[in-house]
Amino acid sequence: MARIEGTHAQGAGGRKVRYIADYEVGHNTIRFFASFDGGATHEGEFDFDPAKLDAAAAVDAFLQNHIEKADWDAAP
Repeated sequence: MARIEGTHAQGAGGRKVRYIADYEVGHNTIRFFASFDGGATHEGEFDFDPAKLDAAAAVDAFLQNHIEKADWDAAP
């Protein structure tokens, strides 16, 4: 499995959340398992177009979007 590591700032200048994601690519599908600071995990799969975006960039973009949506869900 391949691995990426990244961070995402919560809100405008908020706390940085670190994540690590292991992933594998099968044709146009990426299966991933991610862990976040604090112990949360998320796994799943999604389709992508390898002609437009490489797999690591696709996983990073997916996780950035996932964290951003979680920020909205957790907002008071």
